[in-house]
Amino acid sequence: MAISFDECFQTYPELHSPADLDEFWSEAIRDLKNFPIKKQSKALLKGSIIKETIYDISFQSWQNATITGTLVIPRKRGDLPVVIHFHDYGHERPAIIKGLTETGVAQLIIDLRGHGTQLVRPQLKEGEVADPDWTPGYFTKGLDGKDSFYMKGLYLDVIRAIEFLRLTDGIDGEKIILSGKSLGASLAVFGAAFTNRVKGLILETPNFCNIDDTQLRLEKNWMKEINLQLASSKTKKTAMKKSLAYYDSLNFSKKIKIPTLVSVGLDDKISHPKSVFALFNHMNCDKRMQVYPTEGNEAGLKGEKQNGANLEFVREIFFPE
Repeated sequence: MAISFDECFQTYPELHSPADLDEFWSEAIRDLKNFPIKKQSKALLKGSIIKETIYDISFQSWQNATITGTLVIPRKRGDLPVVIHFHDYGHERPAIIKGLTETGVAQLIIDLRGHGTQLVRPQLKEGEVADPDWTPGYFTKGLDGKDSFYMKGLYLDVIRAIEFLRLTDGIDGEKIILSGKSLGASLAVFGAAFTNRVKGLILETPNFCNIDDTQLRLEKNWMKEINLQLASSKTKKTAMKKSLAYYDSLNFSKKIKIPTLVSVGLDDKISHPKSVFALFNHMNCDKRMQVYPTEGNEAGLKGEKQNGANLEFVREIFFPE
């Protein structure tokens, strides 16, 4: 049953940011520079009747991980603004958005670290049905030492994706919107918090924010994997939760000073509505929220309403009247 708007609207948890949060991430970003970017791109589609050039791209990131994705550049003069999109945990990267091409906006759609061709799903025997709640297990370890947690690589990949675009012809590296779905939305928040090149944020049902018992109790997606860690050692549980605080995007919220569009489904069983409102309420910026009272984690996506709102937001940021 959906949670009421009034119950969510007043969610304003006290922040418990680690004292050395900024120092931790500044050092991590400096460490990222020790890994060469090794960018590559290969044009897949290009021709006189095609409105865009589509590239398979890759670059190297923290700990020499190879990150892959699709870069789409409309065939228009000059360096173009760009939207970078990060998908949800355990999911595939989404399709190219034709509306961005028609608007004259490039798009970089990233495979999360360990996803894409690197994601190995269980092999099914004849007659078996895939488990809808299957997850790859990347969150089942690492919290006993915050430097080895999976999210560290994901967050640093955002910084490296922005660097990749700055080295790419046809892109205006000063005009970037970060977009993300669920876990990917927290990646977008991190990028805006730790670089000044981002002009706007699109956060679809964000969920790696306000990681309290209410969110963890949902027991799906990354939550069930983190719960395995917390349950594995009662003596280390408090220390593990302290490690989580370095990655909880709620603790980046006060750094967000750019226009932000957020969506929430009040019947969401993956991104708890109260966690979404917690992040939204702590942001001190030009912000707006699309609320879907009876929808869940796919809020606004089935009828294309959210895609339309996202596109209008992009136009407002990049092409103000």
